[in-house]
Amino acid sequence: MLYDKNQMTHLVETLRQYHRDLVAVAGDGSSAVDTSSDFGQAYEKLKQAWTDPNSGAENGALEFVATAKSDWDSAYAHKCLSTLDSVATAVENALHNALAADAKVGQSFG
Repeated sequence: MLYDKNQMTHLVETLRQYHRDLVAVAGDGSSAVDTSSDFGQAYEKLKQAWTDPNSGAENGALEFVATAKSDWDSAYAHKCLSTLDSVATAVENALHNALAADAKVGQSFG
């Protein structure tokens, strides 16, 4: 069978790194505001900038940003992150299955 273990391993590692990079930038989509991500920190800065320091009242525009962010999180987490994770897992499983099949064939010639 034609496959390259090193290339497949590299592909899985690359896909997993893309997943980590996306989470660092935009969070994992599991919370309304993930302040550990760049996107969450930007949202918090907008919130601070658009909140009256005396009354604590928020600018109405923040609601629209929160709604847009919520929509983004839902689509992003369900479509992008889960798909990326599924592809990485499928490639990893394919590699393990190929190696197991090779081992069985090798044992039969034993």
